[in-house]
Amino acid sequence: MNLYSVNFIHYAPKDSEEGIYGYIVANDDESVYEWIKSEPTLPQDKTLWNSWADREEVEYDVYDDDYNVIGTETFKEQMIRLNGEMYDEDADVDDAYYGVTHIGWSLVKEGITDSEIDVLKSLNIII
Repeated sequence: MNLYSVNFIHYAPKDSEEGIYGYIVANDDESVYEWIKSEPTLPQDKTLWNSWADREEVEYDVYDDDYNVIGTETFKEQMIRLNGEMYDEDADVDDAYYGVTHIGWSLVKEGITDSEIDVLKSLNIII
């Protein structure tokens, strides 16, 4: 099991905000992706709304450093490779009249122990 932070960046016409929604324990990046895709509700009654499930099978071109197409990958594969939309340089933020929020994740610690998980749970640090 690994400890991940679930991060966000919010773009709006006059400002932006970046932060951490919380921490989760998961086996791997794909498990984190699946958790975010499920649009979970956080303890502070905040739902992680996203359209990942709707876009999961959409395919995108993959380019090399010279901008030559070298293949394709699905939205899901892209998000797992990048650790979320938040880290996608090509993510769309043009239609930000009401704001656009992108979600991502970061590995905090690999191989977290059961006792460490228990401590984090007792401190309400893990979502």
